[in-house]
Amino acid sequence: MTGDIGVLALPHIDPSFGRIEARALPGSTISDMIAATLPKVTGADRARLRVTIGEHVILPGLWHAVRPKAGTQVVIRVVPGDDILRNVLTIAVTVGALALGQFYAPGLAAGALGLGGSVSGGLTSALSAAITGSALIAGTLLINALIPTRTNGKDAPTYAIQGLRNQATPDGVVPSVLGFHRYAPVYAALPFTEAVGDDRYVTAAFCFGYGPLAIRNVRIGETPIEKFSDVQMELREGRPDDARLALYPTQVIEVPLSVELKAASPTGGPQSRFTAPDAASCSIDLSFPGGLGGFKKDGSKVSVTVDITIRFRRVGNVAWDFTSKLSVTAKQSGKPLTRTFPLNFPARGRYEIELTRTTVDYDDIDQTKKDIQRTGRSAWSALRSFRPEYPINFDQPLALAAVRIRASGQLNGTLDEFNADLFCICPDWDTASQAWITRETQNPASLFRYVLTGPAMRYPFTLDEIGDLEDWHAFCAAKGLTYNRVHDYEASVLDVLSDVAAAGRASPHDSGERWGVVVDQILDTVTAHISPRNSWGFQGERPFSKFPDAFRVSFLDETNGYAKADRIVPFPGFSGDPKVVEKLDLPGHTNPDMVWKETRRRQYELVYRPDTYTANQDFEALVVTRGDRVQLSHDVLNRTMVAARIKTVVGTSVYLDEAVTFEAGLAYACRFRRSDGASLVRAVSGFGETQVLNLSGTGDLPEVGNLAFFGPGSEESFACTVKGVEAMENFTARLTLVDHAPEIEQLVDAEVPPPWSGRSGSEAQANTDAPVAPIITGVASGREAASVATDAVPYPVVVSLQPNPAGTVAIVAYEVQSRISGTTAFTSTTADAGSGAVLLPGYAKGDDIEFKARGISGLGTPGEFTALMTHVVASTDPIGPVAPEGLAAEPQAGGARVMWTSSASANNTASQVYVAAGTGAAFSTANPYGDPVASGPNVPLSLDLTLAPGPYSIFVVAFDNDAPPIASIPRGPVNVTVV
Repeated sequence: MTGDIGVLALPHIDPSFGRIEARALPGSTISDMIAATLPKVTGADRARLRVTIGEHVILPGLWHAVRPKAGTQVVIRVVPGDDILRNVLTIAVTVGALALGQFYAPGLAAGALGLGGSVSGGLTSALSAAITGSALIAGTLLINALIPTRTNGKDAPTYAIQGLRNQATPDGVVPSVLGFHRYAPVYAALPFTEAVGDDRYVTAAFCFGYGPLAIRNVRIGETPIEKFSDVQMELREGRPDDARLALYPTQVIEVPLSVELKAASPTGGPQSRFTAPDAASCSIDLSFPGGLGGFKKDGSKVSVTVDITIRFRRVGNVAWDFTSKLSVTAKQSGKPLTRTFPLNFPARGRYEIELTRTTVDYDDIDQTKKDIQRTGRSAWSALRSFRPEYPINFDQPLALAAVRIRASGQLNGTLDEFNADLFCICPDWDTASQAWITRETQNPASLFRYVLTGPAMRYPFTLDEIGDLEDWHAFCAAKGLTYNRVHDYEASVLDVLSDVAAAGRASPHDSGERWGVVVDQILDTVTAHISPRNSWGFQGERPFSKFPDAFRVSFLDETNGYAKADRIVPFPGFSGDPKVVEKLDLPGHTNPDMVWKETRRRQYELVYRPDTYTANQDFEALVVTRGDRVQLSHDVLNRTMVAARIKTVVGTSVYLDEAVTFEAGLAYACRFRRSDGASLVRAVSGFGETQVLNLSGTGDLPEVGNLAFFGPGSEESFACTVKGVEAMENFTARLTLVDHAPEIEQLVDAEVPPPWSGRSGSEAQANTDAPVAPIITGVASGREAASVATDAVPYPVVVSLQPNPAGTVAIVAYEVQSRISGTTAFTSTTADAGSGAVLLPGYAKGDDIEFKARGISGLGTPGEFTALMTHVVASTDPIGPVAPEGLAAEPQAGGARVMWTSSASANNTASQVYVAAGTGAAFSTANPYGDPVASGPNVPLSLDLTLAPGPYSIFVVAFDNDAPPIASIPRGPVNVTVV
């Protein structure tokens, strides 16, 4: 926007009423600008206009020829003439009083974000008073700043309190996402479960808020949703043409139950529950917590069936409408089992459902003498009521998601950690095309406009009721200012606008015709001049408060997954560790660097705007509005300052009605007010105490009768910003001013935030102590360790260990040193502590070994050893056959052929082939292939295997004639690849 020309047209005496801010293209004349901003002012009426560019007045005769340069500011003011001033003032004061709050406040209060409805008289009065007297409310220093701070209070969003967990908020506020944010959406419809085979599935619908929203990086907790298995998902951005959710098409009301179903008394018999009202159908879940199935004496599994009688009737009916039998059959003992059964009703209504178990209660009877041991404890675990209507009924497009996911083996309970990254899509100013383009944005100017015109407003404003925000948009973009927040709480429109505007260093402003903002930025245009010559009742206030050492800002860190973080920002010039820290709220800030800079800006405000000034004025107060820059001259602030009026101008000499004093060797200047209110600053010279100023250099001449502010060359008056205008009786007003302080913005722009890690506290000192000796919980070898035996290690020794509870140093690895008894050298073997065991290779059956163990810390520090222990390898094993010999395998069509020679032991009776996927697999991962192959000792054998294409590991073991048979150690693996 710096390539354009700024145009400010003030068609009323009160510049806050009907103010018109516009942009003109380079090459436009003054006449073009007047025609564009004040098209109804023509002919003789144009004689009452005064046009200034900076300090220069442009005469009417030159309007058609003057073409201002790009980047300049053109001010078009109305200059009253004859006796119309009194009438204009009366109208302006009346309308101005309404604009202060008594007229507009009710509309603001009624437009609660996301909610409609009326507002009580008490709330209306309170909000009106808050708007009218906002500059006079007592509080902390920053609350009285030009852009007041606001505390979250009970408006704190639920995601900041509950963390990333989905919440059910019946009759709650529909979220409004402003900017970019990670968010765990509220439930649009409550989750329900269903059984599909042996698995449980969860289905849920979620509401992200008003659309449209871009939805990316969907997760469950911290895990991307695509990393889960058996998951279906639908996303709707919240556009008018969005299709309905197909995964959650109807209303579902699920009631979890825990009703045990038994056939025998006293707790058995029929069990009844009732559906939700107006149900068209329902489904029930039958669960078997201990599984359903049976075992024969030889260990083989058998199927078991449980029968349940079901019947239902509509509430109010005596006779049952439906009776049937439900049967569940399974061969699944010890593993929980659930089955879902649907029911359709003849008509919609509320129904009573009754279940009765008719199968004997296996778990309550003595089965010790039975050939088959059965289990089948049953329970009624859920009742779902269905209505055919779509579960979401809302008159605005919503951003939604529906998810159906297998819960078995994946979710810990229900689906309540669903979240995603959201991006607000709304009109955003595009500098290149000079147009508002709908796209993703976090610019406060765009979001301010969106709040007023968007779907969250029950009665949205039209674009004609919103002022030009393009310059503010460019200001926010240049400063890197953003606003990111999910408004999922009740708040008035004014509160939301205040938060959004504050993030862009502004505050909302109602001109009486349009909504806009007052931006706290460096201004070059001077609107008014205030001195004892045109004001009275001047007061200055400086609160002598001791600043804290630092501010603490809590925010959701966008660089760390929007996790809650605190940033401590010391006051400028403070060094050391802060002791006195106060809390500061910066709603909508999620970038840690901007949190630092905006906190520093607040600190600089306290440092460079310590004073508040008030002064009373008559009708001249109507020239200024909140946020304007004014020049203040008062001898109370600086004894060298003199405010006077111009008596006459002769050449380059200006005669004042007040004496001024020149001191030798000092430079002086005088600021003259023009008749249109603009400023003219000229260097002046003189001698001693005099009423005559000699103008130095070249420039415009001041006008007789106007104000003159005399003072040192660097400070002839103070630049101030109007913080508030309070209307008083008889058309007077009280102005509240603060220092303009351009150094605040300059210092913030130069601020370089220190690196941010997001970590809390300093790193703990590493514990360099040695670990306490671990506890040896067991030793296994021979058949007890056969699952880890291989050809290379036929007789492994497994030493099981655990940390000593008395130890305070974490153990990350175990070391076991072992040797054959009677020898001197130890062999060291290590393993991760998480495995809980160390495998010792290199020993044979019958070896008498000695061993000791110790832990190793994360720093690599070894601990003390346990006492020396002894063990005889495979001493408890029965004597089994030796392993088969000559194991080989070769691929063939559809599988592989395995060849071997049976065990040489005399008691060998059979061989069993084992197969594992992949090459070089451990025997513990292999499964038996088919039945054992019977044979005597030393018999060449072969077996054809049917296998899918891929690599495999083959093993073979020998069985003896014991009952049950004793197996040899495994022979293998040999590798084979089936093509």
